[in-house]
Amino acid sequence: MLTRINDSTNAGEARRQAAVVGEEAQLSESERGALAIVVTEITTNVLKHAGTGIVMIDSVTQNGHRGVRVLGLDHGHGIGDLAAALRDGFSSSGTAGNGLGAIRRLSSEFDIYSMPERGTAVLSEIWARERKVHDGVFPLQVGVVCAPIRGEDLCGDGWSIKKAGDSALLMVVDGLGHGSGAAEAARTAETVFRRSKTASISEILQETHDALKATRGAALALVSVESESERLSFAGVGNIGASIVTPDSSRGMVSHHGIVGHHLGKIQEFRFPWSAQSVLVMHSDGLKTNWSLESYPGIWHKHPALIAGVLYRDFTRDRDDVTVLVAKTAAGALQP
Repeated sequence: MLTRINDSTNAGEARRQAAVVGEEAQLSESERGALAIVVTEITTNVLKHAGTGIVMIDSVTQNGHRGVRVLGLDHGHGIGDLAAALRDGFSSSGTAGNGLGAIRRLSSEFDIYSMPERGTAVLSEIWARERKVHDGVFPLQVGVVCAPIRGEDLCGDGWSIKKAGDSALLMVVDGLGHGSGAAEAARTAETVFRRSKTASISEILQETHDALKATRGAALALVSVESESERLSFAGVGNIGASIVTPDSSRGMVSHHGIVGHHLGKIQEFRFPWSAQSVLVMHSDGLKTNWSLESYPGIWHKHPALIAGVLYRDFTRDRDDVTVLVAKTAAGALQP
């Protein structure tokens, strides 16, 4: 759920959205209370320091566990001294200065990225205390921003991830156009991906093509990451951007022309090296292609959701649905 922040009434809207997501995630009453405070503090900070911004609230799972992720994004002046800003009592605007400190204390997971004159991104996650045992640990840490074009409630983009054997499988799909027809194609692709019994991305792509023949079709890209063998496999059709980025290089992965569900053409897998230093970025064409992580010092060490949020904030086209999926290897990885 996305809320655009430009006046004080938006804080109430964001809290109402958080209440819905928190109940769906089966947070306790106290956890929902903490979530409400976090959302209030993030929206207040956006208004106070930037005037406008975005708050995104989504459910997340961690190897079968459930929680809520809140992402605040703005184009404000940024925070010059993060260490000082996180101390209770620090304020650059004459307030009590408990905002960021309170968010960090109440969060099960907290991260922040800020650049002077570029803006700030804040991540908070609240997890349910009652956690179920799950027998499959997802080997990647993943963060996703997925939002419809302004004015639409339905998103024609989609994504999904799952574990299959020793591989982590990831998908980004962009239904042609936007609105209900695009959303139908995207939801169908997500369903096929989740239900498929194969770990072969080529076979999943073929299954999706067959299922989407009754829809308007989609662009789609699939990735398989085998962390132990340090290998990534990629197959794509249509205009889905995908890159493997390291501190030293950036390598794009090329999709074949076509429309999944209508004109599939050739299915071809490409293989690339993968390491603990690699960052995978996949996105629909709602994101401009001129992004570069080199422009953001230190962002390599941040949570993938913050990276996805910063790219969305700075490079969205604002005339199409947009999805940005970022993944990297991490112990105890988080699964959206």
